[in-house]
Amino acid sequence: MEPILVFSSLSYILMSIVALFVILLLQNDKRSKKTNKSSLPEAPGPKSWPVIGSLHLLGGYEVPYQAFNDLGSKYGDIVSLDLGSVRCLVVNGLENIREVLMTKGPHFDGRPNFRRYHQLFSGDKENSLAFCDWSDMQKVRREMLRAHTFPRAFSNRFHQLDSLASQEMDFMISQINQSNHHPVAIKPIVLYAIGNVFTTYFCSRRFESDDAGFTKMIDNFDKIFYEVNQGYAADFMPWLLPLHGRHLAQIGEWGHEIREFMMKEIVSSRFDDWTPEQEEEDYVDALISHVREAKQPIMNWDTAMFALEDIVGGHSAVANFLIKILAYIVTKPEVQRQIQMEVDAATGAGGACGRPVGLPDRTAMPYTEAVILESIRLISSPIVPHVANQDSSIAGYGVEKDTLIFLNNYELNMSPKLWNDPESFSPERFLVDGRIVKPEHFLPFGGGRRSCMGYKMVQLLTFITLATLLQNYNILPVQGHSYNVPIGNLALPSDTFKFNFQKR
Repeated sequence: MEPILVFSSLSYILMSIVALFVILLLQNDKRSKKTNKSSLPEAPGPKSWPVIGSLHLLGGYEVPYQAFNDLGSKYGDIVSLDLGSVRCLVVNGLENIREVLMTKGPHFDGRPNFRRYHQLFSGDKENSLAFCDWSDMQKVRREMLRAHTFPRAFSNRFHQLDSLASQEMDFMISQINQSNHHPVAIKPIVLYAIGNVFTTYFCSRRFESDDAGFTKMIDNFDKIFYEVNQGYAADFMPWLLPLHGRHLAQIGEWGHEIREFMMKEIVSSRFDDWTPEQEEEDYVDALISHVREAKQPIMNWDTAMFALEDIVGGHSAVANFLIKILAYIVTKPEVQRQIQMEVDAATGAGGACGRPVGLPDRTAMPYTEAVILESIRLISSPIVPHVANQDSSIAGYGVEKDTLIFLNNYELNMSPKLWNDPESFSPERFLVDGRIVKPEHFLPFGGGRRSCMGYKMVQLLTFITLATLLQNYNILPVQGHSYNVPIGNLALPSDTFKFNFQKR
């Protein structure tokens, strides 16, 4: 090697070392400034590497929340963590999580400012119900939704939802019966049935099974649901986003196709024909009334359409969750038998000879409800991260504005300190003297004013679908097929579990 090249190489190495040293000094100085800004101590945590922070510590786990357990064991319930360029806190322990969600909920009601979230919602994450920051508009959106997503038991809306769901259950059974005893990829069937429940309930519009536009909309919603349940290093290192450019553009196209279909097939004529005198019968009516008749509407029509799309897209969460429940119980015939005993007792006869099961039967079927709760627990879908909207504190540690807060729901669901044999599937853990009892550390849908707006719909429609399937069939595994249920989120790929359905 020529001497000048050797010198150049050494110079480059020395310059790199100096640059790395400067970065580390700047990071340490930045951290000490954060520490000195508040009189409260900073939560302990691992040292961060330049650029990546502590992202490398999340590798090697089935879900990152398992890494949070290990970090909590080493550093304590509150762990300070830099992920890429994002300052984070991991919050472990029920009391600390309740402090974030309830006691100081208004301090921590923001959402991550990931660029991917913005791109998922036409350039502005505030268009999303789940990923927006708290605002007066979000408050109005939640209040408008509440009457529809939390129908009071035995109210008119409750009976309407029951009737619509029962209609789609008939369709679902007819589709399964066409399988001629062959394995069934049931996800498209369930997506179609639950999707139609949502469009008829929220939009007063049902679609036939051969409607290509509706089928495409359902497929697009499911692909987007899968996308928002994935984690990307680019969320914490935005300079990686160009690597996802083509994929993000495709997601944008899916959203555009959904908007076009819903505008054409569901709302455009209703918006044009709206009159102030007509009564509100569904969620579309409520949105149109707000935009056209409110003296000071807080939403414009574009924002209202995002709210409608967001809630209609919730059918994907129900369908994906249901498929995971089936995967849990397909190898557990004793669980199926107990559900069948409940449904037969509630409907007055064995198997399909009884009347169809309905939502009012839910109160008489606690074991079935316990199966649903146990599935939610084992899946351990994480609570959407919160963001501090002001300087605050958690468990006595200082928290700076804009810090991202991870709430370790996985620990609440899977800790052997909180559950007996937490790895096992045991619905009985939610039953006491034949009644459903949920421990206070079971918070699958969050809490406070940022709690999930759709969880009651998830529970109601999952119940009627699961009970209907087991009223009509024994669900059997397909030989050679794996039923390992992914944990950490609700989403499943389009090509997922298959089942055999044996008529009772």
